[in-house]
Amino acid sequence: MKHTESDLRRLLTVQVQERAGREPSADLDAIVRRGHRIRRTRRAVTAGVAAAFAVTAVGLVNGALAGPPGPGETSVAQRPVDSAQVEPGPKLPERFPVVLGAARFDLSLIHSQRFETMGVARTVTFTPTSFSTGYKVVCDDPEAWVVIRVKLKSGEMGGTAGRCRESVGGHHDRLSAPSGWLKRPQSLRVWIFPADAPVREVAEAVTGCRPVGKSKECDETAQTRDLMNPEVRERLSAKVGEVPGRWAVGIYDRPGEGGPTPTGDLLTEAEPPASTPAG
Repeated sequence: MKHTESDLRRLLTVQVQERAGREPSADLDAIVRRGHRIRRTRRAVTAGVAAAFAVTAVGLVNGALAGPPGPGETSVAQRPVDSAQVEPGPKLPERFPVVLGAARFDLSLIHSQRFETMGVARTVTFTPTSFSTGYKVVCDDPEAWVVIRVKLKSGEMGGTAGRCRESVGGHHDRLSAPSGWLKRPQSLRVWIFPADAPVREVAEAVTGCRPVGKSKECDETAQTRDLMNPEVRERLSAKVGEVPGRWAVGIYDRPGEGGPTPTGDLLTEAEPPASTPAG
């Protein structure tokens, strides 16, 4: 059985009058209007919740359909703020100690370059500030082979070679610095070869790898000497190719021109042994 709103109003009026014996204390029209407002409010709330649920559901479905990020994609929500991390490479010292007879002093790092590959020649250009310019190479693999070539005062090429663990480096002075050293940018050439590079094989093929001193074989001393030979380096580089390997070179110098005038300490290619300690 269905009742109209008028029926309900009459029934409510009669019940109230019978209980109180008087006119109803509340305005029935006001009660009805309040009921209407409550129903409208409930409908609005229900509709809002349903809409919010629908939006959330659509988002979840879209995410499920899209699937996880592909190999070349990264979700912003998944990427931490500090996710970019740079692995530290080989560290260069801030100072380069020099001992020249009775003179002792430190050179400061004025220029550095880092590389991610080895097996090929690299040119490092810098501007010297004195005649006492030094250089040093450090490697991730201390057993890597290092060859450094620089121009000497006479115009011929000199430098140093050896394993990276030996702190390969050197420095100029007034007697070894080329003409016009302080008048223009200068450069040096650096080769880094893997620790297991076929140095002996190439040296024996090019020079015969003659023993040095009392040694009777092509040991590391003989191989190091032969690395100063341009043809040995060229053939070795062709065999090895460019391969991954981190290393760095630092240039060190004094604040300005001057300093002691000792004898030069850089080797020419014709002088064995080819490896000299830094400083």
